[in-house]
Amino acid sequence: MSYDFAGDARIVETYVRYVRKKVDRLGPPLIHTVRGIGYCLRLPREPGGTAEQ
Repeated sequence: MSYDFAGDARIVETYVRYVRKKVDRLGPPLIHTVRGIGYCLRLPREPGGTAEQ
């Protein structure tokens, strides 16, 4: 089975940008880019503590 994709190679980045725009307006950023890997969801750090991952 073969798959042909004629779309833009940056389609994931485009949709992550759309999601970030919607989510980040409600509070601190939750979606973070991990270079060479992809993306992760990270809770904001609490004052005086570390964030849960």
